[in-house]
Amino acid sequence: MSDFDIDNVGPLPAPKRKSGQGRKRVVTPEERAKKTSPEWKEHLRNIGRKKGDPKVPGSGSKATPKETKEWIAGKSIDVAEFMYEIMNDDTQPVKERIRAAQWLGEMSMSKAPVEQEIKVSHTHDIGALLQEAKRLAAKNVIDVTPAPKLIEGDKD
Repeated sequence: MSDFDIDNVGPLPAPKRKSGQGRKRVVTPEERAKKTSPEWKEHLRNIGRKKGDPKVPGSGSKATPKETKEWIAGKSIDVAEFMYEIMNDDTQPVKERIRAAQWLGEMSMSKAPVEQEIKVSHTHDIGALLQEAKRLAAKNVIDVTPAPKLIEGDKD
């Protein structure tokens, strides 16, 4: 058999606790009284968003200027060359080389189309459609199309 003896292993280490699973912070009675006071509630109302304030669209980030987008578009060849160099550099980790190859592949090769099955089923028929059209035509319909302008010489 082997030299390993199960009895000599000793105690197993305790599993690591996930972050956030520790002791909770103790709130003092003075701190609790402050957080429940009317003055604190008024402070929270004052620092929050007021009724009528304009809403901030999205996260408040501004759009990239047109000039910046044009400048970056002009550097696309440099970026592709850089990624190609990383892909062929033997000193780079394999993980980085694979990521560079994937990036280059996505830029040059189209992805395979996803096959989708489309089923069309109708629960109505032409007869019902015609009956509905007749029913709607029986109502008083107001014609709102403008009358055509008369051209001289067409007054027959």
